[in-house]
Amino acid sequence: MALCYLDYVEEEETDPTYLDVNPVEYAISNPRRSSSHPTMGGSRVHQDFGAQTADREIRLRTDWMEAATLEDFQEKFAVIGEVWKWADFEDNGYLVFFRSLVAERIRGHDAYQVEMTFDVIEVL
Repeated sequence: MALCYLDYVEEEETDPTYLDVNPVEYAISNPRRSSSHPTMGGSRVHQDFGAQTADREIRLRTDWMEAATLEDFQEKFAVIGEVWKWADFEDNGYLVFFRSLVAERIRGHDAYQVEMTFDVIEVL
């Protein structure tokens, strides 16, 4: 079992779903809110509004997830409007919105390759 898990935010209601193995890809992006526009005369105007926590995104991919674990993640993904607690293998904690879940079955096994994306709402 990996150290990464998804759980309810409220302490009274706890039902963590752990990854079976640590992800093979794990990326946290924090894009800058900015734009750059060409102007007359060959110059440019740059607007920079900084990097906001609300724009942060966590993307991960695992090469092995058991069917039962996938079902648990799919149940959480199906909950409308829920904010989840995500903890990763580096002891980072986040409040996240579960944005996407894509699973592809591994031929000959009752397991899947899974990609998930979370939108970060708050860093804990």
